[in-house]
Amino acid sequence: MRSFPFWQRWLWIASLGMIIFGCAMALLNRTVVFVAFNRAIDAGFWRAALPEGVPAFQGWAYGAWGATVAGWGLMCALLVRHAFAQHVAWSWRAMAASIGLWFVLDTAISAANQVWVNVVLNTILLAVFAIPLAATRRACLAPRPAGG
Repeated sequence: MRSFPFWQRWLWIASLGMIIFGCAMALLNRTVVFVAFNRAIDAGFWRAALPEGVPAFQGWAYGAWGATVAGWGLMCALLVRHAFAQHVAWSWRAMAASIGLWFVLDTAISAANQVWVNVVLNTILLAVFAIPLAATRRACLAPRPAGG
């Protein structure tokens, strides 16, 4: 499949983007870099100024959230670079299942709490990962010839 390297590269870049975004969120979440993002989330919970203690809690929560995103991105990057590159079926299934589980849970919780910025972000990220996974499904899940 000639297009497989293109889609693999796409997933590699998307995974690196997740690592960078996660590290930035973990380390810079209470700086000017994330002001717009934080305000969009805050709007779902507070109509006025943040109550005392909330910014400190958000610093911790967004830091842990960012670290999780960075770790997930690293796992995806390593899968893409190694097992996925060899068309190993379990690596495709692992990525598809982890992305599906993340999307359903995170998006449902975000929608239930009316954090629409996260619903939109999740939908974009789902497309970024689902498109190349759909394009490589056959290459990774097709039965392999005996001895090959």
